[in-house]
Order: sequence, then structure tokens, then C-alpha cells
Amino acid sequence: MRLFSYVIALSSIVFFSFNRQQHPLHKEWRLLAEQITHFNLDRSPYDGGIDRLDSVKNVTAKFGADGSFKSPEGDGSYTFSKDSIHLNINGKTASFKYELVDSKLMMESYIENPTYLVRSRLYFE
Repeated sequence: MRLFSYVIALSSIVFFSFNRQQHPLHKEWRLLAEQITHFNLDRSPYDGGIDRLDSVKNVTAKFGADGSFKSPEGDGSYTFSKDSIHLNINGKTASFKYELVDSKLMMESYIENPTYLVRSRLYFE
């Protein structure tokens, strides 16, 4: 009986410690750069657009553990699944594919026009 109590106590400690671990996304991120790239609808390079990489200063975005999102564009909420973040800001929804590597966050979205695609990549640290 004593062993059983010990196992339950240990299991509870392990469960609660894992349950409180914070997702690496939950913090304030500093935006470093935005990269804009144009593609044909088949994702081959598009010659009619001007690709660019812009550095960004003094812009942050915060993902709270409670699902809140704060940025210069407004405060809202977010949900995430496997590799996607879905932001709800000012009544509008935007979805991004995201990747976390070595404490760096990259978010990517595509905007489809009738003849080409525009990919926007945001690089955070």
C-alpha cells in the first residue's frame, strides 16, 4: 500500500511539472526582418514582382500562454496547431505556417493574386 501511495504521489508531481511547462512560442518576440518573394501559381519564380528583404526595428509581438496576442497592429488572440498559427486581430483572421529553431521564430504566409503568389516571411528573435 505504501508503494502504491508513493507511485501516485510521484506520478502527480511528474504530471503537474509537465503540465506547467511553457511552450517556446509563449513569450515576447522581436521582429528582425520581413522577406517578400513573388511566385507564379505553380510556385516557380515570378518575373513581374520585386522581391525584397527589409530589416525591422522596434517591433515586437507577444504570444501569451492564455491565447492572447499583442502587436503594433492590435491585440487579439491566437490558436496554434502542428505547424500553423491562426491570429485573430480586430475581427480579422490570419494564418501563418511557423517554425521554431534555436530560439528563433519564422512565420510564413501566402497571398494569392489572380496571376501570382506573394510569400511573406517574418523573422523573429
